Amino acid sequence: MSEPTVAQRVNHIKKAWHEGRPAYGIITKAPGQSLVRTLAGLRRYGLDFIVMDAEHGNYDDASVHDSIHAIASLGVSPIARCPGMGSEAWGIRVALDAGAHGIMIPLLSSKEQAEDVVHRAKYPPLGGRTSGGSFHTQAFHLEGHGRTLTQEEYWANANDATLIIAIIETKEGLENIDEIVQVKGLDAIFIGQYDLALSLGSLPQSDKRVIDGVQKIFDSAKKAGVPVIAWSPGDEAKAAVEQGYEGIMVGLDMSVLTKAFAGELAAAGAPKRW
Repeated sequence: MSEPTVAQRVNHIKKAWHEGRPAYGIITKAPGQSLVRTLAGLRRYGLDFIVMDAEHGNYDDASVHDSIHAIASLGVSPIARCPGMGSEAWGIRVALDAGAHGIMIPLLSSKEQAEDVVHRAKYPPLGGRTSGGSFHTQAFHLEGHGRTLTQEEYWANANDATLIIAIIETKEGLENIDEIVQVKGLDAIFIGQYDLALSLGSLPQSDKRVIDGVQKIFDSAKKAGVPVIAWSPGDEAKAAVEQGYEGIMVGLDMSVLTKAFAGELAAAGAPKRW
């Protein structure tokens, strides 16, 4: 194995890929430094990244700032799932200036949208990101504690060290996937199969059109050399690894907490009410 680049040292998804293995992550919808520090402690058990969900969760700009540094300080990469579509509503500038190791863009459906995201997220000459951030460097640790990137090192390495992850989850995104994965600067694809099923006509996950759509997205990305991340909780995770997914999201904080405490209540004999 070759010596890791700066990006592969400071971004734990890229570090996993450099080591020749999938990166493992979870999603959190509930902000709070104590919660995300607890979740980041799962690094001991193989966790590489945490996605802060500002699209469907309760993350605002302030909680994104605070959570990013709590996560990064424990050797896990903080990824911001941006809130929405269009210009600054993407949330790209806020997330990257706060120190996110990557951004996830929902509902990305065309080559033009992908190019717009790259322009906003990457520094020149690849994009048009500006240099005004003041907090980002402290979230990129070259060593376990203390040694973070300088501003100059961040500028020199950010285009490689920060990931753009497009969420393909619409009929239009499926139809345009071959063009989308050719956009220079797009780093990975996340397949949103639940919203894809809705976009295709509120179909069940088992419908062949959904299954074929997911496979088409996977195949197009792999052919273009773009890593693919799967939502694969529970027993689905191992199958996704065997299929060749480079990223595995194993769970959502709200679902795991509810399931765990429901089990504890049942074990204690508490009556299930509905």
